[in-house]
Amino acid sequence: MDALASEPQLQSHDVVAASISQYEQMLATLPRELHGECARQIARRLSLGSNDSVIYDNDNGHFVWLETSRTLEELVDHLEGLKALFSSPLQIEQHVLDTNIHFGLDRNWQSSPISRIQAALASASEAQGKSKLYEEFGRQRLEMSGWELSMHARIDEGLRTGAIWLALQPQYELASHSIFGAEALIRWNDPERGFIPPDEFILQAERSGRIEDLTYWTFERAMEMSGALNRIMRIQISVNLSARMVDHPALVRRIAAIAERHHCDPHMITIEVTETFSMTNREKAKENLSELRELGFKLSIDDFGTGQASLSYLSEIPSDEVKIDRRFINGIVHNERQRAIVESVVHLSHALGQHAVAEGVEDSATLEILRKMGCDYAQGYHLAMPMKFSEFVDLLARARTRNGDLVPKSG
Repeated sequence: MDALASEPQLQSHDVVAASISQYEQMLATLPRELHGECARQIARRLSLGSNDSVIYDNDNGHFVWLETSRTLEELVDHLEGLKALFSSPLQIEQHVLDTNIHFGLDRNWQSSPISRIQAALASASEAQGKSKLYEEFGRQRLEMSGWELSMHARIDEGLRTGAIWLALQPQYELASHSIFGAEALIRWNDPERGFIPPDEFILQAERSGRIEDLTYWTFERAMEMSGALNRIMRIQISVNLSARMVDHPALVRRIAAIAERHHCDPHMITIEVTETFSMTNREKAKENLSELRELGFKLSIDDFGTGQASLSYLSEIPSDEVKIDRRFINGIVHNERQRAIVESVVHLSHALGQHAVAEGVEDSATLEILRKMGCDYAQGYHLAMPMKFSEFVDLLARARTRNGDLVPKSG
């Protein structure tokens, strides 16, 4: 993209970006030596009718080029023609690949070259997330900070450089005082901004259509860790499944393939599904969750108590555990009603043959109440902070030396 940023024509041309849906999945079906040919075929189609424009590829399914300025109507007509071209599959040797494409536009000549390229890329990702033909970087987008606008491109860079990484927060079995498992939590330490709160960049990823990439990346890393850990001892790893993906047609196949690739035992992976998830296809979502459980994966209802149909979800979803939201856990020491609610959920979980997990345990008094209630598992800053994989392995070694005693963090 550096070559494009130095193009003098940026001062008089529109910037157009294209986002290829599920590009990584496409490449995964091809031998590595054909990846370049896939990108070249896409670029050739995009260049048709574009005045011999040079198509720049950033290796992750995004392509950018310059278009001679024309009316928006003319430009949209051109984009519709390009989309029609991609209704025909790509033919790469014996491989036939279906494609779907969305576009982003920047027509603001006054902005800096880098800002214009990032704006077009972000708009293309946003169009993909909304299933629209295109999005134009418009007046309302000017209100976004430069950081928010560049975040879409920075996510790719963070994944590539390791600035985005996966932490593990230990989960403890209260009856045995031992480490039972860990929740995989995505973290981002940006070179410029430092720690970026997950809620901030995950929201941006959802808006830009990148949440699918982040979610599958999380499963890749978590299952890689699980495969390594289970050569030492049996440890359950919990992974969050984006609410937007529960009803995706390829979900089960993709997750199963990741587990096989990393020699990961599905029985040691718990997939957390937030209770507030919404589904375009409810029946497909339930089918996906049932198939995942049949493969051996455990299912957890995350953030229980925050949605509109808690009891309905318990009856519909074939879950193995209920994770009680921290907003209920935080109040059980001083609020009798909160304590009664949590205790009822624990008992209900057990009556349904499921385990109860408390998240957000931040003091010893809360931990003791949960233990007396019969809550099965707990996690939170009082017990252990999220940590790097190497630190988690060290913690396991120390816990085994202490015969598995549960030792909260000091202070």
